[in-house]
Order: sequence, then structure tokens, then C-alpha cells
Amino acid sequence: MLKLSVIEVEKSNLYELTIAELSRKIHHGEFSVTELVSSCLDRIEKTQETTNAFVALNPELALETARKLDLHFGQGQISGPLHGIPVAVKDNYLTADYPTTACSKIYPDNPIGLDSTMVAKLRSAGAVIIGKTNMHEWAYGATNEESSFGATRNPWNSNHITGGSSGGSGAALAARMVPAALGSDTGGSIRIPSSACGVSGLKPTAGRVSRTGILPLSWTLDIGGPMARSAQDLRILFDVIAGFDPKCPTTYGICSANKIKNSGHRFRIAMFRSSEILCDDAVTESVEQALAVLREDGAVVDEVNFTGLETGFGAWKIILHCEAAAYHAKFLAESADLYSDNVRVQVEAGRCLSSSTYLKAQQYRAVFNQRFSQLTNQYDLIVMPTLPVTAPRIGQRELEVNNSTITSQDAMTSIAWIANFTGLPATSIPCGFDERGLPIGLMFVGPPFGEDTILSVAERYQALTDWHNLVPS
Repeated sequence: MLKLSVIEVEKSNLYELTIAELSRKIHHGEFSVTELVSSCLDRIEKTQETTNAFVALNPELALETARKLDLHFGQGQISGPLHGIPVAVKDNYLTADYPTTACSKIYPDNPIGLDSTMVAKLRSAGAVIIGKTNMHEWAYGATNEESSFGATRNPWNSNHITGGSSGGSGAALAARMVPAALGSDTGGSIRIPSSACGVSGLKPTAGRVSRTGILPLSWTLDIGGPMARSAQDLRILFDVIAGFDPKCPTTYGICSANKIKNSGHRFRIAMFRSSEILCDDAVTESVEQALAVLREDGAVVDEVNFTGLETGFGAWKIILHCEAAAYHAKFLAESADLYSDNVRVQVEAGRCLSSSTYLKAQQYRAVFNQRFSQLTNQYDLIVMPTLPVTAPRIGQRELEVNNSTITSQDAMTSIAWIANFTGLPATSIPCGFDERGLPIGLMFVGPPFGEDTILSVAERYQALTDWHNLVPS
């Protein structure tokens, strides 16, 4: 266990507040940044052993940063919209003051002493980087069981997975260790743990945030994004990290945000027929109840047909495996024995696929995306479950979903991949629990640059419900 030395503060419940609430109280002088950071460190000390959420911490550095921010505040200086907000960072983001290992025994080739662009933006906005979070090795898996630091455990039930690959960030938020975190998403790796851990996560439109300083898994599928307790907090974080980066040629400059197609709360929402997406009964029921809430609030929900999801899932996996194998070629040649067995098998799988197979997958991707854009042109967003099941048990390799056997890995990615394949923005928010008390996530997929749209609907839903405020016992 990581040992901490923290300042004892009376306001030990500061970790319960949202980013917006914390910022308001800091600005009003109700508590200091040092008190807030101390409270988070105290919470981490109490919950780290049961979750294994963090892999690197430096309490002294975090407190030193907090004291500097307090000094600036006393001089009338506010660093930015995240002044004093503690943020946890997934271990595949470069951080100047913490090692970056991708939770692997193979030490990545990365410069020491540099921040990724997104981390640098957080610091410029006043955030306190409080530590690095556990992840599935090299982000190549959706369970967060394969890590050189050991599996991450779900705060709602420590016998269950967090989902991955940003599982440490999901666990840290669910256990209320921090109010904000960064994750990365190649096939759902922000949204999967958000769903499994009962928190909120945003995968932005491809190109809306910089990938500079994030260790890659798949160049055409990867993207980073924020994770938090609420959609409102996701918006605050996204506004900080989004934008053009001259060091990242795939980022956009100024782009016109997609506008909601209808006034008030009369959102137009598409949902796939149940025959297209198979889920456990508890998940289906929770999603239907969530849609009932939105309908009652004025939303129009249409059931639509969309074929080809199974073929698209296969094409997504081909692209992922081929691009990962290309990046890992050097490591495979020099240190193949240092990978965990399951991750090595996946990395090696890409070497068995031909270039023509990869190109055919990309061709299908273009056709799929053209068809999908017809839906995003007609509707404000498309709604679906984030996961077809709640979090499996640690060590559980296969699941039964509607009388079909599926691996835990495929179950975790079987819906979320769509947003990466299309490059569209998507958010996952809590919408209920199963009979065992495990969280269920609701996913909104929006049109290009439609972050404002999907966050608006998510914020509205969270204003009408209270699922995101529930805390593991």
C-alpha cells in the first residue's frame, strides 16, 4: 500500500463536493486549497488498500502546490477555473513530476520531465495533479485486471472489476478520492469504467483534444478525456482541455459547436432496437426508465434500425490490433517476456493480420460512418447502454448475456467501440443499479462537435435524478 503523510483537517467531507461547489467555496474563502488537498489525501489513505486505484502519489509535492495556490489567492490571483482542484491522471499521460509506466514492466520510451498537453492545460487552469492512476497494461484491455501494480477493485464491490482501461480513475472517483480525473479511450476506456463504477465520463470528438504526451494504443482510435462525478463537472474540465495544439496535427482549431436541434428540453433521441444490442434485463430496464424520465421532460425518443454492428465490431478490433502491433513492434522484439500473458497475446494478434485486412477494415469503417452520420443528422443524439452488463467478478473470463456466452473483454467493449470507430463524442452517466448494487451506465452519442449537446442532455437527466450522487458504502 502507498503510505501517506497528510495534514488532518476538520472538513473531511470535502471530497463529497463537485468541482463547481469546491471552486465556489474556495473563491469565497470557506476553506483553503491546502485543506482540500489534505482532505483528498486523507481519503486516498483510507480507500487505497481496498481499491488499488493509485500507482504513484507524492503528498508532499501536492501540498506544496496547494500552498503556492493559497499564497496566490491571498495576493488576489486566481490561476483559472480549476484553481486548487485535485485531479488524478491515468498512468499513460506524461507528467513532469511523476513517472509514466502504462502500468507495464516494459518502461515506455518517453521523455522525463515533460507534461502531456492536456496535463499542462490542467495545471495552467490551477489544478493540482495529485497522482497517477492504475490502468490496464498499455490500455490494451477493458477489465483493469492486467497491471504491473495489480488489479484495480470496484469501490461498490471489491470482488468485481472496475472496467478499463481507465479503471484507476473510475475507482478514484467512485471512492471519492478526487473530484476529477483524466482517462483515455480507444474502445470505451473512459466510458466503460465510468459505467462500471457509477461515475461520469466524456469521450470527445476525434480532434477536439490533444493526444500529445499520451502513450498510444491505436493512432486512429485513441483520444483522451475527462472523468468526474457529474456532467456539469465534465463540461468544466472539457472547456479547459479542449482546443488546437500545434504539437498535435490531428487537433482542430476553432470549430463551430453542434447546436441542439430543438428548443427547450425537446431533444430528439434515437435508440437502437433491442435486437441490435443485447443486454442483461437489469441494464435494459434501467435504460428504459432513464428514457421515460427524458420523455416526461419533453424529449422525443424514436426506435431505429441500424444493421452492421457486429461487422463493425470486428473491423474495430482489426484496426486496434494492427495499429497496436505496429507501435509495439520494438518492445515485442526486445522484451516480449515482460508483457502480461493476456496483453502479449493481443499485441501479437495484430502481427497475424495482413495489410489488406487492415485496409478492408478501414474501408468498412468509412461506409459504416457514412451510414451512422445519417442518424446524427436527424437526431440530437443516440442513446444506448454503455455496457450490456454490470461489472463482472475479478477473474471471470466469460459471461452469459441473453443466453449467449461472451468474454468479459468483449462484453465491456461490445457497445462502447461505436464512438471510437465513428470518431463521435460520447458520454456515460449513471442511470441505476442491478440487484447486487452494481452501477449501470447510460451512453449518449452525439454528432461531430456535439459535446455541448450530449452534456446538455446529461446535465438535464442528472438534474432530474440522483444516481450520480450515490456513494459506495
